[in-house]
Amino acid sequence: MQNNLNKNKLTNLKEDLKKNQIEIMLYPSKCDGCETEGFAACVKACEAHMGKKYGSKYTGARINIKKKSGRFFPIICHNCEEAPCVDACMPGARYKDTESGWTVTNYKKCVGCWMCVMSCPFGAIERIGAGRFASKCDGCIDEGTPKCVEACKKGALKRIGIKNYSYERRLMVAKKIYGPYIKSVEKR
Repeated sequence: MQNNLNKNKLTNLKEDLKKNQIEIMLYPSKCDGCETEGFAACVKACEAHMGKKYGSKYTGARINIKKKSGRFFPIICHNCEEAPCVDACMPGARYKDTESGWTVTNYKKCVGCWMCVMSCPFGAIERIGAGRFASKCDGCIDEGTPKCVEACKKGALKRIGIKNYSYERRLMVAKKIYGPYIKSVEKR
């Protein structure tokens, strides 16, 4: 019985980093598009970082903010385990990085066929400017904290381990369904 309990135990970020099990969690209800700060701080931070990382040829943010019915929605790679963009990439520019577990892109191989754009169920891959390449988030695997997470002062983006990510997603849904009851359970 004790082994089953340990399997479900939540982990900390350092443990998950060792196991390459890190995600960027979205809290759309907290996103206000940074309207008071000049709009989309996460997008601007990502774009600046990509410019430094890849140079002027591959600039462009790997995160986007969409607005619908007065609400804002961050659009970012969900790092699918069975990534359709990897399967759709004919030149092999998209692949799973074995060290980080993230789906990454070799932009020098990307020919701009847009198959990955069409295959992404979340709309997280976009054509960048006049360039012939399609960009997507790589989770800033080479950084301590992703630039979009650093820039998000509202807490709409958070770097988190997979088990904790799953737990928080379930808790968010439970709070929507059961509301005040969940708050009283958390206090125990």
